[in-house]
Amino acid sequence: MLESCTGGLVYSEDLQTCDWPRNVPCNKQNSVESADQENVNIAIESKKDTQPNSREPRKQSHPGKANLVKIEEPEQRPNIEAEILRNIDEEILDSLSPQPSILNTITHGLQNRNSITKSHKDEEKEFRIESTSKSRTQSTSIQNTETSFGDRSHSFEKLNSDIPEIEFHSDTSDIEKSLLASYPGESKHLDDSHVGSDIFYYTEWDDPIYDQFQDYDYVDSDSASDFQAEKEKEAEKPVNKKGEILLDLSRYPKKLPRTTEGGPEHGDPARVCDKAKCQLPDCRCGGPQIPANISAKKMPQLVVLTFDDSINDLNQRLYTSMFHPIRRNPNGCPISSTFYVSHEWTDYGHVQNMYSDGHEIASHSISHSFGEQFSKKKWLKEMAGQREILAAYGGVNLEDIRGMRAPFLAIGGNNMFSMLYEANFTYDSSMPIYENRPPSFPYTLDYKIFHDCMIPPCPNKAFPGLWEIPLVMWNDHKDGRCSMADACSNPPDAEGVYLMIMKNFQRHFQTNRAPFGLFYHPAWFTTPHHKEGFELFLDTVTEMEDVWLVTSWQAVQWMRDPTPLDKIIDFKPFQCDYKERPPRCDNPKVCNLWHKSGVRYMRTCQQCPSIYPWIGRTGVANSLVDDL
Repeated sequence: MLESCTGGLVYSEDLQTCDWPRNVPCNKQNSVESADQENVNIAIESKKDTQPNSREPRKQSHPGKANLVKIEEPEQRPNIEAEILRNIDEEILDSLSPQPSILNTITHGLQNRNSITKSHKDEEKEFRIESTSKSRTQSTSIQNTETSFGDRSHSFEKLNSDIPEIEFHSDTSDIEKSLLASYPGESKHLDDSHVGSDIFYYTEWDDPIYDQFQDYDYVDSDSASDFQAEKEKEAEKPVNKKGEILLDLSRYPKKLPRTTEGGPEHGDPARVCDKAKCQLPDCRCGGPQIPANISAKKMPQLVVLTFDDSINDLNQRLYTSMFHPIRRNPNGCPISSTFYVSHEWTDYGHVQNMYSDGHEIASHSISHSFGEQFSKKKWLKEMAGQREILAAYGGVNLEDIRGMRAPFLAIGGNNMFSMLYEANFTYDSSMPIYENRPPSFPYTLDYKIFHDCMIPPCPNKAFPGLWEIPLVMWNDHKDGRCSMADACSNPPDAEGVYLMIMKNFQRHFQTNRAPFGLFYHPAWFTTPHHKEGFELFLDTVTEMEDVWLVTSWQAVQWMRDPTPLDKIIDFKPFQCDYKERPPRCDNPKVCNLWHKSGVRYMRTCQQCPSIYPWIGRTGVANSLVDDL
């Protein structure tokens, strides 16, 4: 029956017909067929022109000898083999070749097939070599304390000297090798069976294909000397190279001049305010007391209107409506406000327009992140970096960017206020005050804060001459408290909104006339009745002869030099002489810049940067903060 099966088929005892050799089982009754199947595999492997795989498959254990085939007539094997090979096509031979899989590590396994018969003693020897390699690597990395983290070169040198290198043949094709070569830190072959080294599991990250990000050190560092040295170094740079964006550092804000001597030093532990030593214009104890012994009836009622976050097309129409020329202060100047501007999504053409029209521009950070855990250096990069961006692309004079507000009112304790002091900021406006009857005036941080810390961490050191414009909390229409007006529970109609704002205003106006804060985000005004009720309030107070809508910096200037109503009309900081400010930006250019895996369209009337401005890369060539 064997001779009647042609085309490479053999007789199957179970099926009683011819079948492929791989489907014919080995058994004691048909030893010839078993030998045939084994010979087919041998013949197939002899036709392959491939390199052997050096990975050692796990030795198979057989429970008994019942399945072992004993070949009693080896002299018949060459004739049978020749007969089979003459009738099998090359394609059939290829299709019968075992392929690699998760379960089978043999790829083209004549060599590995024979290796199954390796003695148990050889396996134990290899296991000892691998164990020795791992233990030596661990001991070497412990002893060599001078190498950097992850450096395994010393271990590999020692291993190479102690253990003879086994010749390794990779079966990776040329095309695969060329593709792998383009990926840094990756093994240059696909076969991971090379025993004796795990170096390919340690990649190198210094290739330019990887983005390089700078980690921020959140440990408080003494950056005052670095910042001062950077100012002196940049001031010496004389020439403006073509394409560079340079700031006029001679106009960098300076600390307010002090007229009194003595008092706490910067960084001293904050003590309770000493009213005898804390005197205007340099120092002011916190509290509801009216400055300069002015009576309440002779006090001008200051209203400080502020807006947080970006300025762009989404809110520009709101501001155009709100600051209509018909709304003016008693001296005839247009009402003004402070914009605490964050960088992302800001249209710097609109920033220049608001600044040109007489509004104050202040820093609200670059990334608009929670800053409780920021180091002093990180605060400097965020706030002073945004000051440079506002000057470079918004046309704002450096000396006019005096203040800041922390995003989410998340202040950073001593780190943040040290940054403000060292970077010559004049004021902060981030700390809420719960007590509002009577309301509190702005104060300096020469001494300990007098109110509860609503959002810790609050400063507990002295920062002489640094002003705080507190957010005196409102009562909403449900008698809750809110730091910013748009966080209140608001009435459902315009009249209710108007009455709620007016009720809070009257608490200031009818008591000590401490500055009344209107602190908003522009998104609050997208609800129509909010905007309607608010503008009704503006129309009411702008008709009052003793009410002035001013910026945060103007409020600080008034606090340093308290001026009664009968002289306020000539108070210089409340005038509207803006000839030193740039003209409006009516035809901005659009800068197409890559940022966060997309293109950003940043508009400005100044020079376009080569990169999208961000933390540590403002695009300003003589930046004081980028290289800190």
